[in-house]
Amino acid sequence: MKRHYLTLILATLFSILNVFADTVVTKEGSTLNGTITLIDQGVIYLDTPYAGKLKLKQEDVASFESATPLNFRLNDGKSILGTVTKNNKTLKIRSDDTTEKTSVEQIAASWAPDETDPEIERNRRKWKNEFAADVNGRTGNVERYNFGAELDLRLKGPDDELHLGLDYEQGEQDGRKTADRKLGQLGYERFNKNKVGWFTRSILETDPINGIELRSTSSYGISYRLINNEVQTFVVRGGLGYRYTEFEDGDPENESTLTVDPGIFHTYKYKDLFYIENELSYSPALDNFNNYTGFHDSSIRLPIGNDGRFWVRAGVRHEYESQTSAAEQLDTNYYSQFIYSWK
Repeated sequence: MKRHYLTLILATLFSILNVFADTVVTKEGSTLNGTITLIDQGVIYLDTPYAGKLKLKQEDVASFESATPLNFRLNDGKSILGTVTKNNKTLKIRSDDTTEKTSVEQIAASWAPDETDPEIERNRRKWKNEFAADVNGRTGNVERYNFGAELDLRLKGPDDELHLGLDYEQGEQDGRKTADRKLGQLGYERFNKNKVGWFTRSILETDPINGIELRSTSSYGISYRLINNEVQTFVVRGGLGYRYTEFEDGDPENESTLTVDPGIFHTYKYKDLFYIENELSYSPALDNFNNYTGFHDSSIRLPIGNDGRFWVRAGVRHEYESQTSAAEQLDTNYYSQFIYSWK
């Protein structure tokens, strides 16, 4: 029986030692025990059993120790896998065949042996995909039905993005079609380190309600990234393009023209509570600025849950056709969507 209790006590002590395998000492003199999971962009991530996951500014840490081997990348580019012991402000990273003396300030990044360098992961192109759908209707004095769906596929890196989009919309009111639109677009944009970049995109669409049998739009130009961080992005575009429009009933005549294509694209993230997205573009014919199309879309999206897969988006979209066989030149759409996102 005594042997059983002794074994239990030793196992408990061993588990406690494993839980508190790593120690972080701050410059204020505090000692924190837990498991260092990552060091990246000046932040030390410490997982503790008593306070959850902590983020410590690297500049506020005097030293640390880790009994579990970690990958380390130093500011001079050297990489080493090993455990860490400390002697005042000096850190010793011990691997199987060498010992490297360094300091907290000289560590650029650290990560688990089975993980990837966070800088490599950050610079890797990744897919971010979304499917959005909205259905609304009304019965009674007015019989109304509307369905819309969007598929948005993006391969995004830190300085470039490949975009494929498909839109579909159908609507009826009292047996009369109020929406019948199909659109597909393909685009690519790339920036250099000076915030200047270039873009190209092609759009095919059909919209009989607005009198458009077929429209093909291609454009190429220069982009300038005014803001680009985790909270906000702001991109201004300007370029030349070509637009061909085949109108449904020949009134007005089909057009084939060179165009000017400026645009503004803006996103804003407030913590993890909501996202705001804005897009504004204006595309006049190069030989007649009275012949133009305009587009505006502003929306706010809210997350459902904490895994980032489900969202609700509400917004307003304006589309203007200066030359159209439809009754109205301006088409305004207030919408709400349910979004599923995956990578």
